[in-house]
Amino acid sequence: MVIGLSQKESSPHPAEPPREPRRRRPVLVAVVALAVVLIAAVAGWIVLRGVLARQELTAAMPDIAAVRKAVESGGLARARAASADLERHAKAAVSLTSDPVWRVAEGIPWIGANLTAVRTVATVSETVASEVVRLLIGVATEVDTRRLDLSGGRVDLARLAAAQAPVEGAQTAFRRAEASVEALPSGGLLSPVGTAVDRMRTFFAQTAPTIDVAGNAARLLPGMLGADGPRTYLLVAQNPAELRATGGLIGSVAVIHADKGAVSLASQKAGSTIGPWRSPVVSVPAATQGLYGPLVGRFLQDANLTPDFPLAASTVAAMWASSTGTAVDGVVTMDPVVLAAVLRATGPIALPGGDTLSAGNAVRLLLSGVYQRYGDPSTQDSFFASAASAVFGRVTAGGLDGRVLIAALADSGTSRRILIWSAHPAEQRVLASTTLAGALPTSTAETGGFGVYFNDATGSKMSYYLKSEVAAGATVCRADGKPTAHIRVTLTNTVAAASVPGLPAYVTGAGKSGVPVGSILTRVVVYRPADGLLLGVTSGGARHSAVSGTDRARPVAVTEVLLAPGEAKTVQVEFLEVGQTGTALDVTVAPTLPGDGSTPVVGARRTAAALVVPCATGIK
Repeated sequence: MVIGLSQKESSPHPAEPPREPRRRRPVLVAVVALAVVLIAAVAGWIVLRGVLARQELTAAMPDIAAVRKAVESGGLARARAASADLERHAKAAVSLTSDPVWRVAEGIPWIGANLTAVRTVATVSETVASEVVRLLIGVATEVDTRRLDLSGGRVDLARLAAAQAPVEGAQTAFRRAEASVEALPSGGLLSPVGTAVDRMRTFFAQTAPTIDVAGNAARLLPGMLGADGPRTYLLVAQNPAELRATGGLIGSVAVIHADKGAVSLASQKAGSTIGPWRSPVVSVPAATQGLYGPLVGRFLQDANLTPDFPLAASTVAAMWASSTGTAVDGVVTMDPVVLAAVLRATGPIALPGGDTLSAGNAVRLLLSGVYQRYGDPSTQDSFFASAASAVFGRVTAGGLDGRVLIAALADSGTSRRILIWSAHPAEQRVLASTTLAGALPTSTAETGGFGVYFNDATGSKMSYYLKSEVAAGATVCRADGKPTAHIRVTLTNTVAAASVPGLPAYVTGAGKSGVPVGSILTRVVVYRPADGLLLGVTSGGARHSAVSGTDRARPVAVTEVLLAPGEAKTVQVEFLEVGQTGTALDVTVAPTLPGDGSTPVVGARRTAAALVVPCATGIK
């Protein structure tokens, strides 16, 4: 007998839970169905708008390329038309990708990154059209380079000053848009989206130099042309027929005055007539003197043995002040290759002696023909001076297509054949970010910056016949994972032995420096910023003698290459990249001549070709 339990409590089968009312199931099904419908609707909405946005952006891509080409060429009508089309397509794409549904969907894994990229490309395209191009077109309308008139040697500074604010505004908007695109992922996107992003990156990379040139010119030109008071500059002609690290031997120095936009050529002197000095006129770092000798600070034509152009230019300015008692506001260097580019804008120019100087013959005439014709250096200097005066007079006479002239000068600057140093710190800070500064190479965490430069040691004009080729690459072969950088330089003496007897003694050097007549002795200088360690230099698989040092905290290797007529040699310089984890190299190569008498093309910074070095062949 079980006491205290009812019959219900003693049942072996527990009570079943109460059943859900049947009516709740249709509600649940309805909710799920509604959710599916809503998701499908949202997905359909996004897909539809995405397809439409893609169509607009696809239509805008040709306009982006057209805008860049039109702005660079000065075609204002074409720029306006392309910009209007770009803005119309971009605004439509922005409208399609900026609603709340789209922005919420950007949080969805993977697909959201694609939606963000599409919206960013649309927004950036609109920024380029409405903020960058529109401002630049307005400036170009006011300062139309095709109608740029330098008659009387005067530049309209008022228009340049008025252009500064809109140009800087366009530059700021451009950089903001560029940063937005750079923040997008480089991979993992749908193919059409990735293609659009890559095209935008290419547009910014190709357009940035033009935007930077415009911005820097707007900041610098008014002041440098005398808006705030008279300026005096040294225009230094470099002669690449006798190489120096910044481009060539200092052949002549001209004094340029600028006041309220009026530019005039005051005087010219041969570089050989300035100095020398018994002691350095400036404080040259001991490391620099150790690499290039004591004459860097005492002899004008050796001031640019160092590739550090700000140091070389400030030294030249100090030497000029010591020699003449006149301080200058800056130093500008150029060579006959620049002159040839300028002559494309001016057309051929008749010289006082009966010669005609043209874009096609300037390099050959000034770097070879003069020496063949005149044996006396003073006569050569007179010829160079008359050529410079004639070109300067033609440029300042007016009536030129300013667009062609400006393009020639800008391209020459990109090629490092025009270098500028300002004695005014604020101006020099702006210049420092450009190729015009001629600064030593720098590195980033991912990219190693190198510089390859050349100094003639023949004491002649034989560099006219020197051909140089540079290639570079990096390998990771060490157990510690540190990359090794390889810089390979091949030099060729293009003079045939049979031609040597016909060369003037002034060109060959007549063996005065101990170099056989017809041979070329060149010092190859390789810079590696900051944390590199020189492993050595080889040639033909064997060790090659070299001098190593440090200049401005940068490891430097200097090695000599002696070439008989018709001979070619290759040297390879190797550095251990102590602080580098990547293998990307950015190599700046000093401009030289082709070695065959032709005129080099300007418009791109000279860099090294790609080089692949098997681990087994490197320096151990």
